[in-house]
This record gives sequence, C-alpha cells and structure tokens, in this order.
Amino acid sequence: MKRKTGKQLILLLFLLFAVTALQNFIQQRSRASLLHTDTCFTESFREQALSPLLYQQLEAGNYTDGEFADLFTATMLNQRFYPKKISGDNCPYLRFKQDEYLFLKDCYSAIWNDLETFPIPARTGTDIQEEISYENTFGARRDYGGSRTHEGCDLFGRISESGFYPVISMTSGTVAKIGWLPLGGYRIGIRASHGGYFYYAHLASYEKNFQIGEPVKAGQILGYMGDTGYGEEGTAGKFPVHLHLGIYIDTQAGEELGVNPYYVLQAMEKKAKKYTY
Repeated sequence: MKRKTGKQLILLLFLLFAVTALQNFIQQRSRASLLHTDTCFTESFREQALSPLLYQQLEAGNYTDGEFADLFTATMLNQRFYPKKISGDNCPYLRFKQDEYLFLKDCYSAIWNDLETFPIPARTGTDIQEEISYENTFGARRDYGGSRTHEGCDLFGRISESGFYPVISMTSGTVAKIGWLPLGGYRIGIRASHGGYFYYAHLASYEKNFQIGEPVKAGQILGYMGDTGYGEEGTAGKFPVHLHLGIYIDTQAGEELGVNPYYVLQAMEKKAKKYTY
C-alpha cells in the first residue's frame, strides 16, 4: 500500500509540474502575441508614452546602451506601451518572437539612446518651463499641402520673436539634410548614432553653413526659432514663431516613420541647458 501511495504521489507531483509548465508556456505565448513585425506602425508604439519619472528611473540604473534598450523595450511591451512601472522580463519575446523583439529594441534605441538635452536652452536665471510651452498635437489634422496629420511637436517661446531662441541638437550625430522645404521652411535633420532622425523645422536662420555629413554635438546650436515655410523659399510669417520637432525611425520596409516627440520632450526638460542670450 505504501509503495502504491508513493507512486501516486510522484505521479501527482509530475502532473502538477506539467500543468504549471503548460500554464507558464501559455502565459508567455500570450504575452508574446502582442509583438508583430509591424508593431512599430501601431498608434500605441508611435505615441512613446513614457513618463518623465520612469525615464529618470531607467536612467538612474546606469545601464549600458544595450541593457537600457532591453529594459525600456520590455517595460513598454509588458504594459502594452503605457507603462506605470519598470518591468524588465523580456523572456517571452526572446523565446517566441526574437527577431521582432530585437527590431523593436532597435527602434526604441533610435529614439531614446542618444538623447542628451532639450532642443531649446533656457536663458540663464530661468527654467525651461518659464520659456517654452508645447502640447501633445501629434496626429492632429493639418491642411497646408493637402490633408495630412501633424507628425511632430510644436514648441513656442514666451517671447514670440523670430530669431530670438537658439535651437540646439538634442543628440550628437551628423547632418543628414539641410535647406528649404515648402512645409518646413528652413530645416535641418540630424542622424544620431543609433539611427534616429531628428528634424528641426521653421528656423529663422542657421547658426553656420552646415554641410551634409558634418558632425554635430549634442547641445550645439543649429539655428534659431522662426516662422519660415508654407511657400517658396524665404516665405515667413504665415504662422506664429515656433520650432517644429520631428523624430523618425527607419522601418523594415525602408521608409521613415514619425513617432511622437511629446514624451521625449517631457523627459528632456530636466536636462535642458542654460545659455546666455
């Protein structure tokens, strides 16, 4: 009888283990189902809804670039792109959707890994919140040049004077594009080292005669906030003075995709530089 009872206990433990393993497998598979090859095109991903507090907590860990990106990506995925806490378990994604996970990690790296400062410095003796205002208008309707959506964030200065506020590079990188666009006026695009493209538009003027491929450093003055655009070269004054900031990543289809700069800007407020101007 004792022998039979022992075998039954072993069988019961085995079944318990098997059921637990199956439940864990199903749970991990379910979590990984959130991830697809086109995840970066979803509205939830493009929103980049990370709070300044969580960004500070992630930064405080003093991680390497890869560790930071892993923790960032897992945190966003584990809480369906609107996280309230740091959550670094990436095992389900590496187990079931490794290629998709690594691509998404590269996307987050392109947006967040090279950031060093806010795109407009505060004047010495003031705070950035006193100088600059902006709202979350990503995706809002625009009609100049045809029906379209706003792929960026507009920053307005307390002093609405063209050429007053310097615009600085948020990242180190190289000049990818420069010159006039009918929509963006005088603009400059900086390609950061992890692949992100940071687009600064409606400038009143450039700080210098930048050349394509020229290196720039984070905090370097690119130009000055203005109101150029919406017409042929030199057109100005068709809208209030502001900086349009766009952030773009490369997709697997080889096209550039805009993501929302609003939460990036919020995270960078505490890193705003102070210049005398």
